[in-house]
Amino acid sequence: MKIIFMEVHVQISVIVPIYNAGLHLDRCIKSILCQSFVDFELLLIDDGSSDDSASICDNYASKDNRIRFFHQNNAGVSAARNLGLKKMRGKYLAFVDADDYISPCYLADLYANLRLDRGSGLIIQSLVQVTPEGEEISKKKAGDAFVESINFGMAICNYRLYEQGYIASKLYDVKLIQKYELCFDERIKVLEDLFFMYQYMLHCDYLVLSNTSNYIYVRYSTSGCRTLHSFDSVYTGFCFYQDLLAKLTAKWTFPQKEEQRGLYASVMLGFDWSLKTDYWQRHNVSRKKRVSHLCLLVSNNYRMMCDYYHPVYKLDKIGKLLLKARLYGLYDCYMIFLIKMNITSFLHAPHS
Repeated sequence: MKIIFMEVHVQISVIVPIYNAGLHLDRCIKSILCQSFVDFELLLIDDGSSDDSASICDNYASKDNRIRFFHQNNAGVSAARNLGLKKMRGKYLAFVDADDYISPCYLADLYANLRLDRGSGLIIQSLVQVTPEGEEISKKKAGDAFVESINFGMAICNYRLYEQGYIASKLYDVKLIQKYELCFDERIKVLEDLFFMYQYMLHCDYLVLSNTSNYIYVRYSTSGCRTLHSFDSVYTGFCFYQDLLAKLTAKWTFPQKEEQRGLYASVMLGFDWSLKTDYWQRHNVSRKKRVSHLCLLVSNNYRMMCDYYHPVYKLDKIGKLLLKARLYGLYDCYMIFLIKMNITSFLHAPHS
């Protein structure tokens, strides 16, 4: 029997970007349709899947009027989310990824944390990481606090919001997104979720942090493997993060330098990724271009590298010495030698 909802405008829009998620999509959609909070729409955005994802979406959309299904040629997760932003009709916005799922009170608990008398806010809740078999690995705790906008700078450091760089387990106010034309930068392939959150925070009135964990993030064997992207894409993200950080620090008061270490470590992930992306085996970048990229990266960020790039791996510490001396050709030879010796673990930048 088809479920019919006559209201065009709903309280919450839920956007699910989809790419070849057929194995997990049924579980994801069912978990959303089983929500105790019923005043929502579900936007399924297929990003050019080559599996049966589209047919699964069609099947669900034909049975439930809360679901709207959109298809686009493969353009990436940011483009899929941006299409959802254009099509959404709710007052508030939540995201779910197609290979994850949520508990029945996910939307209800997010909505209950809104402070309607305090303006437009951002609700951030915790999430649970599990194995594909459902065994809990860890909880990503958000904290427990109400924070006014004047204190956002302190909250970013004190509550380690730079580690909340996932799009899930958050509730956004749609009128702010539309007023300031916020969207995901489709040029950027890393940390784009965190950037979206920061840009939204520049305009919102409060944060509510909660240790409630209703979002189940499934960690598959490939979850920890960073997708390979070009130097230009990764470096664009690193530069974007620096520009965004300048806006944040200009608007809010931040803690003393020692308490900002985690924040700058988060920024320097972009430096580390930019430094190493040319050396991944499947990139096949010429030596001339690799050295050119090193020169660009270090020359434009020399002081930041000296102050905030603190390598974890001993091999990277040697590399930093070469970069500080601007010995780009020697650094390149050093990296190629390590790779030929099958020493590659240091290419995986540590998580923030």
